[in-house]
Amino acid sequence: MTNTALDVNRLTTGVMLNPEQSNEIWTESVKQSALTQLATRVNLPGNGVKWQTLNAPNAAEWVGETAEKPVVDPSFGSKTMIPYKLAQIITVSEEFTRDAANLWNAVQAQASEAIAQAIDKTFLAGTIPLPGADGVDTLADAQTVSVKNGKYVDFVKIATTVLNNNGDLNGIAITNKGLSKFLSAVDENGRPLMVPGVGSTELGSAFGARMIKSPWGYKEAVAASGSGASAVQAAPEVLGVAGDWTQAYYGTVQGIRIKMTDTATVKKGATTINLWQRNMIAFLVETEVGFIVRDKSKFVVITGDNAA
Repeated sequence: MTNTALDVNRLTTGVMLNPEQSNEIWTESVKQSALTQLATRVNLPGNGVKWQTLNAPNAAEWVGETAEKPVVDPSFGSKTMIPYKLAQIITVSEEFTRDAANLWNAVQAQASEAIAQAIDKTFLAGTIPLPGADGVDTLADAQTVSVKNGKYVDFVKIATTVLNNNGDLNGIAITNKGLSKFLSAVDENGRPLMVPGVGSTELGSAFGARMIKSPWGYKEAVAASGSGASAVQAAPEVLGVAGDWTQAYYGTVQGIRIKMTDTATVKKGATTINLWQRNMIAFLVETEVGFIVRDKSKFVVITGDNAA
C-alpha cells in the first residue's frame, strides 16, 4: 500500500481522488470483503449487464459412422446485474489535516472497511437492505445447515449439500464465531477438521474449500432476521456462507469516488453540522456495486445457536 496523501490545500467542494488513490481504497476493500475475494469480478456498465444462463449440460454421446447425432433442448434464462450505490460521509477536524499522510491513511482505512462491511452484510448476510431493490440477489436466503451441536456430521452436511446439487465446494466466507466453530471441530478420529493455511494471511481450508474471514457480524445478521425480541431470540446465528463461488459474480462502476469539502452542511440523524462553522472537513465516499448468483442451490448458509 502506498502512502498517497490528500491535497488538503486544494480543499473545496467537488475535489475528487486521482485513480491511484481510488484504487488504493478499492484494493483494501477487496482484501477485507469475503465476497470480493471469493466471487468473480466482471465489468459492470452503469446501466447494468445481462447474463444468459442455461441448464447443466448433458454429456455428449458416442455415435457410429453416418448415424444421427443426439439432440438436446437446454432451457435458457437470464439474470441482470444492476449497480447499487454505497455511500458514507466521514467527518474529521481541520486540525487533523496538518498531517496529510496520516489523514489519508485514516480516511483510506475507514472507507475501505465501510465498503467491505456493506458488501458482505448486504449480499452475504442480507442485513443491509437495498432501497427499491426488490428481488436483488443475495445469499442470505440460501438453504441452511446448522453446526449448533459441533458434530462432525453437521459439518459434513455443509459439503454434501453443495455437492448433491452438483456444486463444487470451493470457498467459505466465515465470521469470527464461525471460525471458532471450525477450529474446534474434529472428525470421527479426533483429527482437526480445518487445515491451517500456509503463511499469516491464510486462514486455512475445510473439505478442500478455502476459508475467508468476513467483516460482517453474526449478531447483526440475527437482529435483522425479524422484529421484536421474540424474533431475535428465535433467529439462529449466521456463521458463514459456503458454496460454489464460480456461480457468483460482482462488479463495480468506476471504482471508488471521494469528494471532500469544508463548506457543506451535513446531517447525522437529527443533528445538523455546519463544517465551516466547526472547522471540520467531510469526505463523501461512494461506489456502485452489483452482485448476481447463477445457481443459489449450490450455496449453504451456516448457522449456529439461537441468539441468547
